[in-house]
Amino acid sequence: MDGDRASGSQSEALGDLVGWAARTGWGAARIGFGLIKQLPGGVEAERGFRTVEQVVATGVRQWLDDVDSRPAETSDDPVEPAEEAPKPPDLRERMAELLHRSAMTGREEAAEDLYSGILRLLTPDEARILAGLGDGSAYPVLHVAERGVVGGTARFVLRNGSTVGRAVGVSLTEEVPHYLTRLHAFGLVEMGPALPGLDDQYELLQTDSRVREALRSSKAAKPVRRSVRISALGARFWKRCAEGVG
Repeated sequence: MDGDRASGSQSEALGDLVGWAARTGWGAARIGFGLIKQLPGGVEAERGFRTVEQVVATGVRQWLDDVDSRPAETSDDPVEPAEEAPKPPDLRERMAELLHRSAMTGREEAAEDLYSGILRLLTPDEARILAGLGDGSAYPVLHVAERGVVGGTARFVLRNGSTVGRAVGVSLTEEVPHYLTRLHAFGLVEMGPALPGLDDQYELLQTDSRVREALRSSKAAKPVRRSVRISALGARFWKRCAEGVG
């Protein structure tokens, strides 16, 4: 009686094992036929596992065949080709365009192009300096030069230190030499001789951090007094761009 009950329990366990293998797709190789055959009804169970494996393998083959023979999915909406980024014109095309515009441009439009090009190059501090010079005012400038040998040319350690930056309220006072160098390169300001009667301002300018640093850089360094004012081009530029500026 007890043996029959044990045999029944083992058969139920074996049935559960076979069902689990079929549901999960595990083959008998993962369970071990040696273990199955040792259980009551193991021979029949082995046949069942063989059948499960064959069904699973057949189903997988059919699924793969369906995938291979299935036509590629297409969208109802036509696929538009990706747009290529427009290529910038090469240098020859740009030059040809400028030459063409030059032939067709009058004086007023040419001046507008010139002033627009300059304006795009200016920083806010440089615009403020130009505004300070726009009324015709002149400001002291100091270069720092090393004394050259007899007949030689002096080397400039610093150019265009000036009081104009503090006077007009620029944000980067230490960059005033750089600002004036750029404005001079643009043709908007011009350098002139030292301003008479402003010795105190020139002395004060020698206490500027950039000027002091340049003077200490060499025993042969000496200050060279100059001045800065707006140029003729700068005056025309300022008049055109500053109309209505308070």
